[in-house]
Amino acid sequence: MDRAIPDPTWKRLGFSEQPDVHTSGQGVGIVIIDSIKPHHLINHLNTRIKCVTVHENLTVTMKDISTNNGEEDHLKGEHGLMSVLALAHEPIRLEGMTHIGIAPAATFIVLDHGAFTAGEGERLKKGIDWILEHGIDWNIKIILSTGWQALDNEVHLQNTRENSTVKALDSAVQQGILVICSNGNTRLNNVMPPIQYLAVGGYVDRGKADRSSHVSFPDEPYGRNGDGHFRPDILAPRLHLTIPSYKMEERDRSVSYYGGTSGAAALVAGVAAHLFSQFPELSSDMLRRALVEHGDTFESYDNPAPRINVANTIRYLKTADGPMYIPNTLLITSIENPFMGIHSVDEIERALALTMLVRSNVLSREELWDFTEDSSPIVRKIAVSTLREPMNEQERQFYWECLLHEKEGGVRGWYMHGLLQNAPKEEIHNWMNWATDINWSVRWCVSEYMAQYPEYFPQLEKTQDPDSITANALPLWQWYTALYCKEN
Repeated sequence: MDRAIPDPTWKRLGFSEQPDVHTSGQGVGIVIIDSIKPHHLINHLNTRIKCVTVHENLTVTMKDISTNNGEEDHLKGEHGLMSVLALAHEPIRLEGMTHIGIAPAATFIVLDHGAFTAGEGERLKKGIDWILEHGIDWNIKIILSTGWQALDNEVHLQNTRENSTVKALDSAVQQGILVICSNGNTRLNNVMPPIQYLAVGGYVDRGKADRSSHVSFPDEPYGRNGDGHFRPDILAPRLHLTIPSYKMEERDRSVSYYGGTSGAAALVAGVAAHLFSQFPELSSDMLRRALVEHGDTFESYDNPAPRINVANTIRYLKTADGPMYIPNTLLITSIENPFMGIHSVDEIERALALTMLVRSNVLSREELWDFTEDSSPIVRKIAVSTLREPMNEQERQFYWECLLHEKEGGVRGWYMHGLLQNAPKEEIHNWMNWATDINWSVRWCVSEYMAQYPEYFPQLEKTQDPDSITANALPLWQWYTALYCKEN
């Protein structure tokens, strides 16, 4: 990015004017499925923010966190705090521009159900049902779920109805509440949200509202989910999302940065709250259709999901004659016999079948290697991730050969993850070739490999920003080139 401070997030989303601190999101309740820690930067919300906790014994408690001034300096609750700040932080003036949360007048219910631990699905359902029963005055219109996949294996493919979050939120979806979720941060994984949710992906806007500078994110996951439905629905900025500086160690800075599709989904939740408050007659389906149909698509990009454009959407909603017809006729891809499904011409059926066979532990290692040559990267990811790591030196060399010829970034990530296990320092020449791969998980593995031998190798700084990949790898390459030239 050229400027020290990115443009305000509201500009980057396509707002024609900044959200009004008193009216944007007014009368709209947002449930944020996350944990949160107290912080003085959210105290202005007063009674408009609550924390609902579901305990292991399924009891539910609620507390005000805006009146708790005991800020805790640890990571638990930081993710939820960043989401709330992106949605509701007070105006701050930076370099002549006003930064403000997208829906600062909304009501926020943070639901902490002990995510990613055993029994989370039952606790989530208990929490959602409790909120819908006791929070009529909150007017819950939106649920933000950035970790919807829960404890599912994110490579194995299954129908989304089997997911614990999908089961827990079904009653809310049936009531017309809009569930907004992250579509995923990397092509390493196969799992993507159900069609009933507004799935949010990301793109690179370089911190600019000027859409001519926007490009697609090279490691963006998209395609068909376990039901055979295309995901995501819409894209939003995923890097350098400005929020007020909240970390104790960064008190000399004016801003902190949120990112990933968690940040993108939080911004879209704010847009939805803004639109619900402006157009209270909107249904969730109508709002979702308007956002998708009036976004901006990238040219020459296989992912048809558009970039969100708030001004275009509002312009349409102001002129729309009446409710839009929302068809709901999509069929769900499913299989019954995995031994037949594995030979299907449909890659989703093959992936569903391979998942069932892997879970049944009926495939030999040789058979798994056969599936690494499947035409579908979805199937190949399941196969390579199941192989886990090379069994001997000969297979290790074959891993490197497969990695070299693999065109899909997510599959490369799984080969690299396998190679990272028990990787010797003598392999440095092989690892150097992947320090600038477009796939985040590949670069992550390179960074972790270097970190295993800090006394021998310089470190590779991790980055999600594609514009920073080459610059971050430059010191490593300079060291390697100098060493190689010296030895030769």
